[in-house]
Amino acid sequence: MSQLTRTLKSVVTEPEAHHSVKTKVRRNIKASFRKVLEMQAARKDLDEAKLWAIATHIQMNPSLTTHFEAMVIQNDTEVGGSGRSGSQSSRSPSFQAHAEKGSFTFIDLFAGIGGFHLALSSAGGRCVFASEWDNSARRTYAMNHGLVPFGDIRDFTRTNFSPKDNAEVSSLIPYADVVAAGFPCQPFSQAGVSSRNFHGKEHGLKCEAQGTLFEDILIIARAIKPKVLLLENVSNLARHDGGNTLRVITSEIELAGYTLFPRRRENDGSKWATIDSQSVVAQRRKRVYFVAVRNDLVESIGEFNFPEFSPPTIPFALEDVLKLDDELTEQEKLEKYSISPRLWASHQVRQNRHIAANNGFRIGLVEDLSKPAPTLVARYYKDGKDCLIPNRIDPSRPPRMLTPRECALLQTYPQDFWIPESRTPAYKQFGNSITVEIARRVARAIKVQYLSD
Repeated sequence: MSQLTRTLKSVVTEPEAHHSVKTKVRRNIKASFRKVLEMQAARKDLDEAKLWAIATHIQMNPSLTTHFEAMVIQNDTEVGGSGRSGSQSSRSPSFQAHAEKGSFTFIDLFAGIGGFHLALSSAGGRCVFASEWDNSARRTYAMNHGLVPFGDIRDFTRTNFSPKDNAEVSSLIPYADVVAAGFPCQPFSQAGVSSRNFHGKEHGLKCEAQGTLFEDILIIARAIKPKVLLLENVSNLARHDGGNTLRVITSEIELAGYTLFPRRRENDGSKWATIDSQSVVAQRRKRVYFVAVRNDLVESIGEFNFPEFSPPTIPFALEDVLKLDDELTEQEKLEKYSISPRLWASHQVRQNRHIAANNGFRIGLVEDLSKPAPTLVARYYKDGKDCLIPNRIDPSRPPRMLTPRECALLQTYPQDFWIPESRTPAYKQFGNSITVEIARRVARAIKVQYLSD
C-alpha cells in the first residue's frame, strides 16, 4: 500500500488525526472510500491509487460517473487501452453539464500540488480531470482538494509511445473549457515524423514537439478542443534551446487551431510573457505565463488582454510573510530549521571561492527582511543556500531555512493549505509550484473575456 492510499484511508479511519484537513475535503474522501471498496470488488487487479483517482473524480463530478466508471470495467490494464471503444459515443451524455449550469470546467495537467486548481476554482471553475505523476505531490493535492490526480498523462494520450487518435483521447478525457498546465521545458527535436494525420492536414509538416510532454497538451487540445489553454513555464523559455523551443510551441499551438497571447513583438526579446511574482508577494520569481485561445473565440470575442502585473512602489517585505507563519516562535524556527555550523562554513568558503573567480555560487542570505525573498527552488531541501534567514537572536549563529509554511505563503497558498510532514517533499513541491495569485488574476481575466454567460 502506498503512502498516498494509506493517508487517504487514515482520513476515514482516524479522522481525529487529520483535523487540519478541510471539512469538505474529509467529506469527499470519506464518500470516495465507499466507492473505492465497491470498485475493488469488481476489479481486484486494479491499482488502488487509480481507484482512488476514479472515485474522487466521480465524487467531484457526479455527471461524469458513467465516463469514469468505464475505466473500471474496461478489459485491459492501460487506462484507455484497446479494450475500450474510442468513439465519441462512449462519452457520458452529460459531459458538459457543469458548463451548462453556468460554471466553467477545467483540466489540471502536470498538476503538482494544485496551484492552478486553486486559481481556477477561485474564479468559479470545477476540475473535471487532473493528472500528476509524482505520488508525493498527488498526496498533497488530494489532501487539499479532495481529488486524487490520475498518474502519467501519457497513459491517456499514447499507446506504445505513439499518440492515440482524437476519438480515443476524447473518450478518455472529458471536455473542459480550460486546460491548465505548468509543463516541463524540454528541447524539441528539429527532426520528427510526419504529423499529417495528427494535424489533419495535407501539408506534410513535421510535428516538431514529438516525444515531449508538451505534445501531450497538443494531443488533448486537438481531441477535446477546449476554449482556452493556460500555460506556465520557466522565465528563459524565449531563449531556451536557442529560441527553438518557443518557435515550436507557437507553431504547434497555431496548427492546433489556437492563437497565442501575449502576442510576440520584435523588441520583447527574452522578456516575452514574463511575470514577476514581486508584483503580488515578497518573492522575486520570474515565470512565463501564456494563454492560447481557440481561433473562433478570438474572431468572435477578440484578443485576450492580460491583467497588469507591476511591482509596487514599496516592495512587499519578506518579514511580513515570516510573521504570518505563527505556528512556531522565531526561537523555535531557529532551533528546528537552522543549518549546521559546518554547512554554513562550507557555504561561505564556496561563495568566497566563486566570488574570487567571478562566477557561480552565491548564498541567498536575506539580510534586509524589508525586501523580497529570492526565488524558491525545488532543490532548496538540499542545503537551503538559496534563501537563508539571519539569526536575529544570536547573529553569531548560522542562519535558518524558511519553514515549509513560509514557502507556501511566498507562493500565495492559503494559511490552511495542508503541507506534508516531511520537509523534502514540501520544499520540492513549493519550489516547483506556480505563484497562485498570479494564476488567479489571469484565470479571472480569462473567465471575464471568454467564459462568462
